[in-house]
Amino acid sequence: MENQNRTGAVFAQVTYRDELVLMIDLESNEYKLYDTIYKDQINVGLASSGVFYVPGTSTTDMADLYAVDSYARDNGIVGVKLLVSNGKIQVLYQESPKDICQLQRPTSSSLEPLVCLPNELVVSIQTDIPSDEFIPDSVLE
Repeated sequence: MENQNRTGAVFAQVTYRDELVLMIDLESNEYKLYDTIYKDQINVGLASSGVFYVPGTSTTDMADLYAVDSYARDNGIVGVKLLVSNGKIQVLYQESPKDICQLQRPTSSSLEPLVCLPNELVVSIQTDIPSDEFIPDSVLE
């Protein structure tokens, strides 16, 4: 049923503390960054590679990520690291008591959102938004 209702485009809606902060086209990695109080905590510098850094409530010790991610280290990023690859999105780095957020498999299904309650972060998949209603921000280099 989900595949029948798809518009041909699949989007990930990233919600932090019950506020929509970012929407990502899972095919093109184009994104729309919403004007919220969390806007400055989101880093889209590697969006063309499918990497997005978003805020997370319990993800504050970045030592493990900094050891393997020089971009995050050099930019002082604090938060959750998301990866878009092969039309799916997944959590690559976060801190939570049992690291369940990271253990969730990559998804492109509206029936399988990524839920990270300790970080107050939810990534839901939208398959019913027409492509022309999604207007991405331009990526500044």
